[in-house]
Amino acid sequence: MLTLLLVASAQTGGGAAMPAPITPSTTSPGSPPAPAIPPAVGQAGPSGGAPLNAAPASRRPGLRWDPTTDRYEASIPGWPVHRVLARLGGQTGWRIWIEDGIQARVQARFSNLPAREALPRILGGLNYSLTTSRDGRRELKVFATQARSSNREIEGDSGEGPIPDELIIRSKSGMPIDPKRLAALKGATVVGTNGVSGAYRVKFESERLAEEALQGLADGSDDLAVENNQRFEAPETPVAVSGPGVPPLRLTPTVRPDGHRRVIALIDSAPQALSPEFQAFLLPTVDVVPGSPAPGTPSHGTSMAEAMVRGLGAGTTEAGTAGAGTSTRIQPYNVYGAHESASTWDVARGISQAAQDGATIINLSLGSAQDSPYLRDVIQQVTDQGALVIAAAGNNGSTDAFYPAAYESTLAVTATGRSGQLTPYANRGGFVDLAVPGSTVVQLGGQSWMVQGTSVSSAYASGLAGALGQNPQTPLGPIRSKLIEAFPMEAVRKP
Repeated sequence: MLTLLLVASAQTGGGAAMPAPITPSTTSPGSPPAPAIPPAVGQAGPSGGAPLNAAPASRRPGLRWDPTTDRYEASIPGWPVHRVLARLGGQTGWRIWIEDGIQARVQARFSNLPAREALPRILGGLNYSLTTSRDGRRELKVFATQARSSNREIEGDSGEGPIPDELIIRSKSGMPIDPKRLAALKGATVVGTNGVSGAYRVKFESERLAEEALQGLADGSDDLAVENNQRFEAPETPVAVSGPGVPPLRLTPTVRPDGHRRVIALIDSAPQALSPEFQAFLLPTVDVVPGSPAPGTPSHGTSMAEAMVRGLGAGTTEAGTAGAGTSTRIQPYNVYGAHESASTWDVARGISQAAQDGATIINLSLGSAQDSPYLRDVIQQVTDQGALVIAAAGNNGSTDAFYPAAYESTLAVTATGRSGQLTPYANRGGFVDLAVPGSTVVQLGGQSWMVQGTSVSSAYASGLAGALGQNPQTPLGPIRSKLIEAFPMEAVRKP
C-alpha cells in the first residue's frame, strides 16, 4: 500500500511567515467561489515531530565515460542499478544484460578509473562478466548466480542532452510539409508525427548525416524550424529512510451534477497502483510511450500522483475533515515508458494529447538545461487555448534557466524546506514564480522513501490549482495569480 505526506511544513517560528489564506477575486458567471488556499501546505508528521531527513543529491550526479582514455568517473547518489547500467550502455555502446529480480541501488564516487576498477565500485557485491564479441563490441552481464541468468537486456540511455541522430522538423507557418521533402533527406527515416503541432521526428543512420541535414535545412529554408530531439535527465530517485508513518487521506471523490470535471494531466512516468483512497482520483494511464518503470521502488510518476492528491486535499474546502470532496481528477500520461529518460518529442506529444483530451492543468515535474523552441511553442499553443502549465524549476541550486519552467507561458515552481526558506538544491532564477515545500514520504512495501525536489513542489501546486478550480468553468488565470500571491518568491529566505 502506498501513502504519502508532504513533510516540509510552514515555518512557525521567527522566520518568514506563510501568507494568510486568500479569497478569489474573479470567477466565471454562475460558478462558485474557489476555496482559499490554506496557509500551511504540509505537516511535520502525525505526531508533529521533526520531519524525516535525507541529504539532497549531488548537484551533478551521474556516470561519465571519457572515450579518449577509456576511463570513468561517477557521482551516483543511490540510483537503481538499472538506471546506472542504462547510462553506462548509452555512453559506451556496450550491450548490457542483468538477471531478472536484481533490485540493487548504487552509491559510488570516483574519478579517472579504468573499467576493471570502476565496475566493482559500481556493482558492489554483484557478479559480472565483461567480454568482447566477435564484432568488437563489449558485452556486460550482471547476475547473482551465473552469467547465463542475465536475461534482461538494458537499453542504453546517455542522459540529458541532444539526441545527435534525431531531428524534429516542422513548418514555421503551420503548413504541412511535403513528405517527399523529408524522404529526400539522406539516411533519414520518419519515425514519428505530431498532427497537432505539424511536426515530424526524423531519425538518421548516423550523427554526421543528421548534422548535415540540420545545417542544410536551416540554411536552405525560411519556412522550416529544425532542432535536435533532446533527452530530459531522469528524475531523482527516492532515498530509503526510517521514521513515523503518515496520516490517512481525508478526501473523497465526488461527481458534479452536470458530470463535468477538471482534469490535471500528469506528464511523467507511469504511476504504480496506488492505495484505493489515492487511486480513486486517478484516471487510467495513457501510454504515450509504452512500457513501465522498473519495479522495486516508487516510480517518479507514483510519487507525483500522490503529491497531487495531497495538494487536492489541502486546497479543497474543509480539507482535512471527514467528508471533504472534489470532482477533480488526475490523468497520467506516460512519456518515459521503460526508459530512464524522456525526450522533448514525447513530452510534447503528451502535452498535445492531454490538451486534446480536455486536460486544462498540465504538470511537468521534469526538465533540462537545454532550450527547445519546439517544446516552447507546443506549451504556448495549449496555454493560448486556456490551459495552465505548471513546471518544476530544477534542482541545481542555481539561477540558471531550466526548461520548460523558464518559458514565459509556464508557472515555474521551486522548493522550500520546513523553515520556509529555499532548499539548497532549489533553483531560484528570475524565471521562478512561486515557492512550495518540496519533500514527500512515500511508503511502499513497509519501507519509507524520501522524495525531494522541485518536482514535488510542482505536483503539489498542480493539486492546489485543481482544487481551487475544480469547477471546470472557473477561469485559470485568476487561479495562477492566487498561487503566486499565496507562495511568492519574495517571501522566502535563501538558504
